[in-house]
Amino acid sequence: MGKASKVKFTAAEKDILCEIGNMCAGNATTALAQILGKRIELELPAVHVVDPQKLPYYLKVDPEESVIGIHLQIWGGAHGNALMVFPTSDSHLLIDLLIGAHEERASTLTEIGISALKEVGNIVVSSYLSALSAFTGISAFPSTVTLTSGSAKSLVNLAFSGLRKEECQQIILVEACFSERKRDLKGKFFIIFDAESIADILKKAKSMVNEKGS
Repeated sequence: MGKASKVKFTAAEKDILCEIGNMCAGNATTALAQILGKRIELELPAVHVVDPQKLPYYLKVDPEESVIGIHLQIWGGAHGNALMVFPTSDSHLLIDLLIGAHEERASTLTEIGISALKEVGNIVVSSYLSALSAFTGISAFPSTVTLTSGSAKSLVNLAFSGLRKEECQQIILVEACFSERKRDLKGKFFIIFDAESIADILKKAKSMVNEKGS
C-alpha cells in the first residue's frame, strides 16, 4: 500500500481533540479516586497533532535517556497504539503518588509498582478511548497493558508496532500531569492511529465543527 496523504486538523477541530482530552481527564480522575481511595488529579493541559519525525522533540528527552513506557494496542473501530512515557525517576514519583512513599526505594521497579503503573495506563487510555467514542461515535478499546523500559528511542519505535510507519502521518500527542496536594509530575501520553482511523476521526471532528457553526 502506498504512502497515505497527510490530513490537516484546523484549530476548531483540534479544539474537539482538547474537549476529548478534558473528558478523559475527568473520567480518569474519578476512576483513580474510586480505585485508590484518594484523589489524584489528572490534567491534560495540551494536545498536539504532530508529524512522526517530530515526536522526539515533543517528548523533550534525550533519545538515549532511560524511560518507562506503558503500552497498549487500540482495537475496534479505530486501530493504533497508545504509549505513556515517563522518565525513570518520575515513574517512581508516580508510584509514590499511587501507593505511598517507601522508606527505601529500589533501583528497579517492584511488582507492586509495575502493577500500579499498568493500572494507571489502563485507566488513562480507557478513559481517552471512552471519551473519543462519546464524542465521535467511533468505538475503540484497549488491549492488555505491557510495561517496558529502555531508551526513549526504542520506546518510540514500539509505538509503531503492528502499523505501517509510512502510513502514520499524524500522531495525537497529549501532555499528562498527575498531582496530589503539593506533589506533581508530568508524563507524555501519545496515540498513533493508522491512516484510516485518523481520517475517520478528522471526518467526525469536521462534522461536529459544522454542527456547532450551524
